[in-house]
Amino acid sequence: MRPLSAFRAPLILLLAALCSCLASCGGSTNSQGAVSGGQPDPGIALTQVRFITPPMGWNSWNTFACKDTEAIIKSVADAIASNGMAAAGYQYVTVDDCWVGGRNPTTGQLYPNATTFPDGMQALAAYVHSKGLKFGLYTSGGTNTCAGIAHGTRPPSYPPGVGAGSLGHESVDAQTFANWGVDYVKLDYCGGSLTAFPAMRAGIAATGRPMFLSINPYSANPTLPTNFASDGTLYVPAYADMSRISQDISAKFTSVTSIIDTSAADAAWAVPGYFNDMDMLEVGNGMTADQDTAHFVMWAMMSSGLNAGNDVRSQSAATQALLTNTAVISVNQDALALQAVLDTADSSGSLQVWTKPLSTIGTRAVALLNRGTTAAPITVNFSNLGLGGSVQATNLVTGANLGTVAQSLTQTVPPTGVVLVKLTGTDPVAANGALAVQSWIWSAVQSGTVGVKVFPGGSPLPTGASAAGAIVVHGKNYIDGMTVNAPAQLVYRLNGHCSTFQSDIGLDAAAQGAGSVDYQVWADNIELYDSGIVTSTTPIKTVQVSIAGRNTLRLVVTDGQDGVTNDIADWANPSLVCS
Repeated sequence: MRPLSAFRAPLILLLAALCSCLASCGGSTNSQGAVSGGQPDPGIALTQVRFITPPMGWNSWNTFACKDTEAIIKSVADAIASNGMAAAGYQYVTVDDCWVGGRNPTTGQLYPNATTFPDGMQALAAYVHSKGLKFGLYTSGGTNTCAGIAHGTRPPSYPPGVGAGSLGHESVDAQTFANWGVDYVKLDYCGGSLTAFPAMRAGIAATGRPMFLSINPYSANPTLPTNFASDGTLYVPAYADMSRISQDISAKFTSVTSIIDTSAADAAWAVPGYFNDMDMLEVGNGMTADQDTAHFVMWAMMSSGLNAGNDVRSQSAATQALLTNTAVISVNQDALALQAVLDTADSSGSLQVWTKPLSTIGTRAVALLNRGTTAAPITVNFSNLGLGGSVQATNLVTGANLGTVAQSLTQTVPPTGVVLVKLTGTDPVAANGALAVQSWIWSAVQSGTVGVKVFPGGSPLPTGASAAGAIVVHGKNYIDGMTVNAPAQLVYRLNGHCSTFQSDIGLDAAAQGAGSVDYQVWADNIELYDSGIVTSTTPIKTVQVSIAGRNTLRLVVTDGQDGVTNDIADWANPSLVCS
């Protein structure tokens, strides 16, 4: 018997011919896109991803605040280099606020506090580098540092951060940091101006030194919307490698869970090379062992930066074992770098299932999170993850082999705790032909669902999709496609078997002549296409890119940097050419 795939290509050609006939005979169906003969749109110049995975390191603030000194930073670097943290992947040792002594009125350059950092930052960076680590440094996007303003009541113990912010000095500060050997820049807002973020990004680029840029639009800025880009105020993926998405964390489980919820709402903004920062870790700072584990696991699952915030020189054996758990860290550092999303079908109330596809074919990291006050069983159904076949399960925190299971897995989870498992089964793999009927392995949509129109009508919808009545762009009615409200993303497994992706793109008729979006096509974290800004007046574009040898396809629709109202966008007649 010939396999079903052997009949698929002739069937697609037959359907294309039928649709072409309908269009030429005055019908309303348009077959452009999958079989479009139009010239593929070249898109705009693409930017190379600077950092594939989230950063790992340590930051001074949570433990030392304004009491950090040169001696403390050196001793922390010594500890990280020798206690197994460096071997586990922790790289950056970052000095937060209160190191600044002032700004030279002649050169405009910052200088450190001579009392607490007597040898200067260049010498300190060299010391950190000598330990095989990287050096990070704090600055602000205001005229003062956050400690300098300190809500108008700067304590006498705070060094003089007044007048020492980077606003208006971004280029000279970036060059100063580069000269000192800085590898990581933390840039707070501190009641300053949002213009400091793109200015610092440009300043770093001009130095030629690959410094990681982590920004915090929330410091001393309580009015910024929780979903930072929804109103067009600040599209941070264009200006930073990582951005905070919430107010400061505290060592309380309610703080941890509130930040998880905020990050979940922002998942669709996180494109390759940009990460949502859930703030420094509070592991080892006073929560229970189960809460610490849940905190660390969820930061790993959601591809946040892992910046320890405890005193690593005196941490307990349990804290050190958790922070250096290589299996949990591997979830955070997975090359696919997707952020975990909530499996709503298996979640109820305080019992939640979070899922994250990993780069290895057929694998998922799944966190069973119990936010309640009593132990409870939590079940994940593999069909809700799009995972088939016999599934091998492993507890990543303990290393326990949970055996081969079918259909579902149930684990009893302690109160305010988590069980993290890796599931290895069979993924849906993209095949030759129309893409709309095929299942993705991950989706993130900030608003609404992924609407899908399938052809022939009545075909099963992909798992997690809702039915779209029509796919209409500039009055043209397409036979199939996906429609989303930006920001939204879809990821498919290719497994190296496909050669071409093609689709028409444009704002849907439901956008009512408004909206603006940007389409991106990624494969294995390499951007293959960027449409630039697409509005309701932009003619239909045809995207056609080579995906030969690629393992994953990632379709992104993000905001045109003016807010997401009416940003209803279509992938019209999307198709794949596969072996």
